[in-house]
Amino acid sequence: MLKGIDISHHQKGIDLGAIDTDFVIIKATEGNGYTDEMCDTFYQKAKSLGKKLGVYHFARPDLGNTPEAEADWFVKETLGYHKEAMLILDWESGNLQDTTWARKWLDRVYSKTGVRPVIYMSASVMRSANWGDVVAGDYGLWVANYGSNDGTPQDSVFDKYPLKYWGFYALWQYTSVGRLSGYNGNLDLNYFSGDKSAWDKYAGGSPSSSKPSNPVETKSTDDLAREVIAGKHGNGDARKQALGSRYDEVQARVNEILGINQVEYYIVQSGDNLTKIANRYGTTVNQLVSWNNISNPNLIYPGQKLRVK
Repeated sequence: MLKGIDISHHQKGIDLGAIDTDFVIIKATEGNGYTDEMCDTFYQKAKSLGKKLGVYHFARPDLGNTPEAEADWFVKETLGYHKEAMLILDWESGNLQDTTWARKWLDRVYSKTGVRPVIYMSASVMRSANWGDVVAGDYGLWVANYGSNDGTPQDSVFDKYPLKYWGFYALWQYTSVGRLSGYNGNLDLNYFSGDKSAWDKYAGGSPSSSKPSNPVETKSTDDLAREVIAGKHGNGDARKQALGSRYDEVQARVNEILGINQVEYYIVQSGDNLTKIANRYGTTVNQLVSWNNISNPNLIYPGQKLRVK
């Protein structure tokens, strides 16, 4: 997991060299014709510091602009950043239920850059609109989900706003009033759910062959299972983050080694969802779906009997 900030000209004067962060996401453009005055200054400074990079476009469908026109403006103004920075659509200004507009923008940028952008939105918009077509296009999610917005990450916010369509987030903006040593002001603080190699894949670049491979991707299941038993990869959500897509196979092997093979069931209660149940029993939504042959992960009902282990 990486930690980072997103900034625009509103943070003009910030000393990125004084901020302890792994990545910096910078506002590039808005609508059809505006480019943030601090974009390239911030970008080049963050690049010189070895930070992972992202640039975003603030969509203005409320102005009657076409998604193609806004996508073309973004692509034109970020030419020097392609295949180096994560490309992002900031979806928070009017006509928020128009997911077709968003999909067209994402498709246009992808067709012109070869990079699949990520889309940013609030948790409430994530839950209220039908994002199935965007997910089908393989566009990742950056979600703003704050809870009490006291500057700290609160995992419980996903009980109220579970990840309805995506199943997981690429980025989580967990506060808009964060504070970091080196800057005397509020900052948007974020987590990226992968490592630096994963960031490079989102950015569409080709990581240098001299960089070491991600050990989780290259080690055998038995080796990873022994590391889990030794406590190397933590517990609960921390273990899921560390093991990524290998979590299910490694956890199954851990259970075999430890002789933990007992099947356990749970009766769904009012207010439950698969994310909440998965977190409670240390498993994943995908595993629950597989065990219980669930056709629609968003539809479970009180009294339903589910295998959870």
